[in-house]
Amino acid sequence: MAKAKLRVGYVGTSIASYFATEYHQRERAITGLEALAEAWGFELVAIADEIMSVEAAEQAAERLRAAHIDFLLVQTAGCSIGEQILPLARVVPRIGLWATPEPHRDGDIKLHSFVSMSHFASILVQTLASEHIPFKWFYGHVETEEFQRPFGVTVRALAAAKNMAQARIGWFGGLAPGFINMRFDTERLRAKLGVEVVAHELSELIERAKGYDSAPVAQTAREISSAARTVRVSESAAFDRVTRLYLALRDTAREQGYDALAVSCWSEFQEAYRIAPCMAYSWMGSEDGIAVSCEGDVYGAISMYLLNLLTGAHGSSTLLDMAVIDTINPAALMWHCGVSPRHFANKDGIQWVDHVTLGRKSPNVYGVAGDQVFAANPATISYISRSGDQLLVVGADIVERENPGYAGTRGWFTNFTLNHEPTSLHDLVHTLTSGGHPHHYAVGIGNVTGELVEFASWTGVQRIAKRTYTDYLELP
Repeated sequence: MAKAKLRVGYVGTSIASYFATEYHQRERAITGLEALAEAWGFELVAIADEIMSVEAAEQAAERLRAAHIDFLLVQTAGCSIGEQILPLARVVPRIGLWATPEPHRDGDIKLHSFVSMSHFASILVQTLASEHIPFKWFYGHVETEEFQRPFGVTVRALAAAKNMAQARIGWFGGLAPGFINMRFDTERLRAKLGVEVVAHELSELIERAKGYDSAPVAQTAREISSAARTVRVSESAAFDRVTRLYLALRDTAREQGYDALAVSCWSEFQEAYRIAPCMAYSWMGSEDGIAVSCEGDVYGAISMYLLNLLTGAHGSSTLLDMAVIDTINPAALMWHCGVSPRHFANKDGIQWVDHVTLGRKSPNVYGVAGDQVFAANPATISYISRSGDQLLVVGADIVERENPGYAGTRGWFTNFTLNHEPTSLHDLVHTLTSGGHPHHYAVGIGNVTGELVEFASWTGVQRIAKRTYTDYLELP
């Protein structure tokens, strides 16, 4: 679906005895915010008027409320009186308080901006305590990194929250056998995050895949094949079938307006269509930028979509298992059997191969899956679970090792953080294991852990808290 733009409101408060007007505080702020809106893709609703009284603040609040903004940036352009924040704080339940430096280091104080920002913050916390109004404070002029860095995190986090609140996930074939810990409450997900999950039979995709004319299928198959370093598939007809599945996934997502898909990849696909569908999922992620979670994991699809929103990259994030831990040279091998998009690959690129586990102890061979080693990159590991109540926020570095790990799509991860704080491998594994985390992880290239923390703060999702490893059992 087309992404919704965040609508950011701006208003600058002051009183007449200070110098917000003389130092062009509002004009400077609006000009800079307009430039950021163009560069970062949000919409700005700015009040250019001098807001120097409670009445003016009330009038500005009405105009901003009518504009249906998502976030209000209240700049204390100059010294302000406490009552000015009251009507503005009730425009929208997500507020930013913004102070700027004084224009001179000595002499008469001209703006008193920082003190007034602190004054407003105290009113939100104490005077309006029963209204529980979340806010974030900013400092610095609009053109400075000091302001832009935290403001950029807010824009990305809130844009993700807005788009998540109208996301549609197509769910095909239910959960893979045995994945009972990934069951979810559809209504709870919708109430918590706004996500809509639409269930389908897997047969819908299979029948659509069978119906494509051979010419476009052959052309697409050539494109997919040519993108790989090598193709080692036992049955050439399997490549045709998986290409057809890719087209069915792509066209269904476009027609239904799905932002991500969760598709059960075994065992019905093997019984009904004689394929491993991994290549189709991988190609959707790399070429169309649409997350497809394997094994029917709806949580995985939502988590991948969230990472896609936060990174803003064309290529999708992926879904992996933590397959191996190295406790001597602390690292974890994040692996799956062939679904990761090809932009994760190192210089050797991706290969298309037979699936590495499905059918390997029987006469059957199922294609097609990817085989690749991930390039060294910063990465974010995340997962929304418990019907939207819980969020994992892990940062890491992907590193290339002499031992690349098991066949499939994989990479070694190290230098972990949890909730933006450094953590050891043992503490991370203990946190995940003793907390009963489902064994899937959404992984995206780039570090957006700050954005994830802020997303959780604005939406009220609980972050998974660290549990310190001990050699003895210690129940929380």
